Amino acid sequence: MPVMTSKELIEETLAPLRPILAEAGKALEIVSCEPPRVVVKLSGFCGGCECSGSYREGLMDLVFEKCPDIEEIEFVEEDAHAA
Repeated sequence: MPVMTSKELIEETLAPLRPILAEAGKALEIVSCEPPRVVVKLSGFCGGCECSGSYREGLMDLVFEKCPDIEEIEFVEEDAHAA
């Protein structure tokens, strides 16, 4: 079995979450993955609210657990209220 890249491993880890997020009008996208750093774009999240922080913390926990070569996650947010 071929070894998965970090990006593939992150995509596989996050795949089960995508339908749940989509139902809530949210999405995430791996913008770049160059270990030890990954950039994740969040769409539909309300920037400064507590739930947004909870989502970020949960995503970080999942990625760090499944992808030990990732040490830093940067989140960029697409404005939920953008036209």
